[in-house]
Amino acid sequence: MRVTILGGAGAMGAWFARFFSEHDVSVRIVDVSDQTAAVAEHLGVDYAMTDVLTADRRALRAEFAAADVVLVSVPIELTGRVIERIGPALPHGSLFMDITSVKRTPVALMERCTAREVEVLGTHPLFGPSTKSLQGMPVIFVPVRTGPLSEKIRALYERNGAKITYFTAAEHDELMAVIQALPHFVLFSFGITLKDLGFDVARAREFIGPMYAVVLDFVGRLLYQDPRFYAQIQTNLEMRAVHESFITAATRLAELVAAGNAEAIVAELEAAKAHFGDTESAMRDSDRIIEEKVALSLERNERSKR
Repeated sequence: MRVTILGGAGAMGAWFARFFSEHDVSVRIVDVSDQTAAVAEHLGVDYAMTDVLTADRRALRAEFAAADVVLVSVPIELTGRVIERIGPALPHGSLFMDITSVKRTPVALMERCTAREVEVLGTHPLFGPSTKSLQGMPVIFVPVRTGPLSEKIRALYERNGAKITYFTAAEHDELMAVIQALPHFVLFSFGITLKDLGFDVARAREFIGPMYAVVLDFVGRLLYQDPRFYAQIQTNLEMRAVHESFITAATRLAELVAAGNAEAIVAELEAAKAHFGDTESAMRDSDRIIEEKVALSLERNERSKR
């Protein structure tokens, strides 16, 4: 199987280039980044510095003629244009797939811009480039036209421990708006509030408890990464209703706090707990994360004394 990765010099593109090459798949990365050659050399894969947005159709057909699988791993704002350019150039019998965090538009474009003889598979790996392997990692599949190549991808992922779930594009985007984009929104709001308050995060870390240190870690984790990526998720999913619901809940809670209405706050929390479901296992799982945080802090303290 021969896989060509559009945007293969980027973090996630390089992750998949490494993954495929480690499993005896022939990999070629196509990118315009100045780092393309260095990334390809490091991974031991073939490469081309081709701008698919400006290349003519003949050049595109030549570029992808030998590809069995073409995987799109470019920024969300470029995904649609890239799909429209390369879709018509893909050979019959090949597989067109993406790893975009939103699915409605990319999947629709992949189906529309390719011949019926081209397989189409939307995917969303729910992990980042720091992940060591696919073991235990959730991956969403949005199949459009399935065939032998999409089956090979499924089998390869599952052999390596991926947890695959199948959704339609609409189901995916509705789910991601809540389980991915809403936590981002909440944590970024937390980070912006710390900035607006002029709060000394470094000093607070000297005495805060481990649970709150973990929360700060997750705020910092998101702030450390590419802000354009997260901005694209917020603006490409249908977030208005989700944002309005969150802001309404936060405003209602703030009003109860301002009024000193402890009983009403308790009622809100009890209702949320009942809706949440298994809070006991959530407590156990988060305890393990906190215990690991404590152990890491103790280890760092010991090292600093040496």
